[in-house]
Amino acid sequence: MIEESAYTTDCDHFHRRDFIKVGVLGTLGFSMTDLFRIETMAKSEQFLGKTKSVILIWLGGGPSHIDIWDLKPNVPEEIRGIFKPIKTNIPGIKICEHLPNIAQQMDKICLIRSMTSPETTHKRGTHCMMAGLLPLTALTKLSDGSIVTDLKEQPNAGSPPYIAIPSPIVYGGDNLLGSALAPAPLNENLTSESFKFRTLVTPNQIMQQRFDRRKTLRELIDATFKKYESQNSGAIATDEFYNTAYNMISSTEARAAFDLNKESEKLRNEYRRDQFGQRCLLARRLVQAGVRFITIKLGGWDNHNNIFPSLKRQLKSFDQTIATLIRDLANQGLLDSTLTLIMGEFGRTPIINRRGGRDHHSKVFSIMLAGGGIKGGQTIGSSDAYGEVPVDLPVRPEDLSATIYHCLGINYKQPIESPEGARITLSHNGKHIQQALI
Repeated sequence: MIEESAYTTDCDHFHRRDFIKVGVLGTLGFSMTDLFRIETMAKSEQFLGKTKSVILIWLGGGPSHIDIWDLKPNVPEEIRGIFKPIKTNIPGIKICEHLPNIAQQMDKICLIRSMTSPETTHKRGTHCMMAGLLPLTALTKLSDGSIVTDLKEQPNAGSPPYIAIPSPIVYGGDNLLGSALAPAPLNENLTSESFKFRTLVTPNQIMQQRFDRRKTLRELIDATFKKYESQNSGAIATDEFYNTAYNMISSTEARAAFDLNKESEKLRNEYRRDQFGQRCLLARRLVQAGVRFITIKLGGWDNHNNIFPSLKRQLKSFDQTIATLIRDLANQGLLDSTLTLIMGEFGRTPIINRRGGRDHHSKVFSIMLAGGGIKGGQTIGSSDAYGEVPVDLPVRPEDLSATIYHCLGINYKQPIESPEGARITLSHNGKHIQQALI
């Protein structure tokens, strides 16, 4: 069973903590208002895109491309490892033998086997992949998810636009764009029959009448300070997003999206009744509810020691869950509008080390894309015979970000501004991957 702790540590002693918290009810209302700042900044002209929502599954630690997506069966043993490639439902494309279910969904999947990044540490590598730029300063901690939240209208005001399961990926937050664009964390036990997303539950000690009274009081206070707020963009945002947050906590539709019991036992079992499986099922339901950007963290891929036993265990459950997610999105008519990405901060070294593991390697690695205007049944780019460097069509993090924005219909060449006036370029010299698109 694959589980993800909010306190997972990788070899850099780098904690992926729940570093962004969502408040519940305060004195006059609740602090969730920070989550919603959609449409408060000037928007440049947008173009049409096929993608409405993004599901980003983050394999924290750096999954081994050479053992999962890009096997090298004809090289020396100290490189090829013990896993064998198997055929998929697309002739000529082979992946790891421990991914038989994903292999049968390959017609919907695009593998990029020439991903490359300059960063080989977890922190900086994560920043590169999450934001599409180098971590030059502490002030550049923005993410694709926050930008999408800002630039795309939210179709359902009763749902948060950006959700992180179980917690935000490091550098998956907002920073320069303001805390209003940070993701809402969902670190709940989804295998529990009594699961409820706490952010959507009015605390027991606050009766509905009292809650409504507080809303009325807040409206009176807002009216009193209307003049002040008209001169203060931050205050305006707080007011606007208080209303959105109130709608979220009181919305029947929003509550329903988080109710996994509405799904059949058969489907829940197909996703697997572990945390990762139920989180992916919830992601599909959130997409249906109109959530724009969802991240799911799945750690445990930093395999410096004894890589093959641990990877074999991980891949069994990963395979079933991911194949089910893709199939379910297709069955629900959501795959064409939902961009699903599976990636980590880098890959692993071709050479197996003395501890039976593989170390950090960012010169070339693989990622998986499906849906949302992505052309399935193909691989893009390739690595050399040893899986060490790209030999054609290298794809940089900024190119990946540009592709995500393009699929969403966001002009990635446009600059945007933070509330304090800092100009942010969406993609630093990146170009969308034309070969990946339908």
